[in-house]
Amino acid sequence: MSNQRQRALNIVQQRTTDRVFAPADKISDFFADEVFTMEKMKATLAPDTYKKVESAIKKGKKIEVETANEVASAVKTWAISKGTTHYTHWFQPLTGATAEKHDSFFDAHKGIEVFKGSMLIQQEPDASSFPNGGIRSTFEARGYTAWDPSSPIFIWGRTLCIPTIFVSYTGEALDYKAPLLKAVEAVDKAATKVCQLFDRNVNRVSASLGCEQEYFVVDKALFNARPDLVMAGRTVFGRHPARGQQLDDHYFGSIPSRVYNFMKDFEIECLKLGIPVSTRHNEVAPAQFEVAPIFEDINVATDHNSLMMDVMNRVAERHDLKVLFHEKPFAGLNGSGKHNNWSLIASNGVNVFQPSSSARENLQFLTFLVNTV
Repeated sequence: MSNQRQRALNIVQQRTTDRVFAPADKISDFFADEVFTMEKMKATLAPDTYKKVESAIKKGKKIEVETANEVASAVKTWAISKGTTHYTHWFQPLTGATAEKHDSFFDAHKGIEVFKGSMLIQQEPDASSFPNGGIRSTFEARGYTAWDPSSPIFIWGRTLCIPTIFVSYTGEALDYKAPLLKAVEAVDKAATKVCQLFDRNVNRVSASLGCEQEYFVVDKALFNARPDLVMAGRTVFGRHPARGQQLDDHYFGSIPSRVYNFMKDFEIECLKLGIPVSTRHNEVAPAQFEVAPIFEDINVATDHNSLMMDVMNRVAERHDLKVLFHEKPFAGLNGSGKHNNWSLIASNGVNVFQPSSSARENLQFLTFLVNTV
């Protein structure tokens, strides 16, 4: 073990730092380049079709087959123009990670690329091997993924990813997204009634979220030299380091060059995917860092956080690094959190949790604060 660690340290000292360059000088030139945004949808769909999709997103109305076919055709054309060959229903089962099954656009019988509305709206993956909380037996294999139009379709790794919910044959939720959407709808109904006591023009209240993602970065050679890190993503044996975080000199300190290039690289990938990453800095513990995006709609922000962690893991491989998301990977040092900064935004633009100097507006703030607490 000691020789393996010494070899790992020698490898670390021989690492070189490769500079990372953005695809354009301005972020606005490549932001959401890999996302089928509402702007792209509006430019490629018929006006009536676009309005129906917009209504489905904002009001939760059902998307008709004809509308789904038009959306699927536009999405396929855009995706193939970007070099994609496969599509997947991207979902979040009860494993703490994302799941995907890639299917090809190519139809061997017709000899052409095919993507219909039925393929966009629903798929039937095997649900027998996913966690279910004990609500079903292993032989009850059938599960369904259903398109969530409120979260944008994106391209990752040359595969078209369609955000979906994951449910059983009888409708029980087998993921985290379905309960979240139900909770958001319930909060919207309840909060809108309260807001209308202060402003009758309020017709919707949406939840917003900004996640502060903390993480540790370890060199790949040192990571592989620790069986506990490899198997559990955290240390389970060892000694405290001679120096930890006692001097408080790592927090907001100068970012090491290798980590900085890693940060820049994964931020570029995130920005291409429409994830509005904004802040990066050293955290309290040695080798601990944080990335934080600008707040978004809570459903989109949750999807973006799951996607961002996947991006970070993949990009870390390019830099011979490993990312640790475990909440307490090292004893005696600060753990990593995912601070959820959430709020409720009324359709008139008012943040209901924002205090005001106006007595009338402050009454609304106090009403929501008291009821939340």
